[in-house]
Amino acid sequence: MAALPPYIVKLLEERGVDPVAYVTELVLREVDPSDRERLYEESSEYFWTEGLSLVERGELRQGGEKIWNSVVQLVKAIAESRGWRHDSHRLVWVALRKIAEESGDREVIALFAQVEQLHVNFYEGHLSRVEVDVFIDAARKLREKLKALRVGHASGTKPS
Repeated sequence: MAALPPYIVKLLEERGVDPVAYVTELVLREVDPSDRERLYEESSEYFWTEGLSLVERGELRQGGEKIWNSVVQLVKAIAESRGWRHDSHRLVWVALRKIAEESGDREVIALFAQVEQLHVNFYEGHLSRVEVDVFIDAARKLREKLKALRVGHASGTKPS
């Protein structure tokens, strides 16, 4: 993949915007609706892997933000498959509530709230490595639940 020009990367990072996330959102506006779910899922995997790598290098703010985004991308994939809007932070929360209602699993709400601290940390820098690790564990568990819901919905069965 070709790198973005350094000026663009610097400009986006100064605004607190992840360049890959920004480009992903631009592409999502143009991609065929039938491909959006797959793009959200692939983006989730990219952000997960990148986030874990950054945290391992001690970059807790950037890494945590990518891990947070990996979870959001999965929520958006589910919302997209159900025809729910998800184009704002508030609407991602609305989609998550619907996921909890649909699945009967209210724990997804608590896990999402925990993982959201990684997003807050991107701006505030208030978390230590120990806390980041706790929230990564919450993200891992939530990702597993969300992936199971994707599989269950795709096959027409509800996961237990």
